[in-house]
Amino acid sequence: MPFLITILSHHSEPGDPELMSWLIDTVKHLVGGDSTLALLVIFILILTVPLGIVAAYKLFF
Repeated sequence: MPFLITILSHHSEPGDPELMSWLIDTVKHLVGGDSTLALLVIFILILTVPLGIVAAYKLFF
């Protein structure tokens, strides 16, 4: 049980700041450095994952 508590209290931030900065820099590099386009790509990826899961659930079950 202490293992689960340490995982939940790993960061005080909602996300890992180093991972988020790496992800943003990588997406900016891939799309050519435009911040608005990088934000749009991340937003589309965030929406695509749950929609893909729901679509797969509806198609296969």
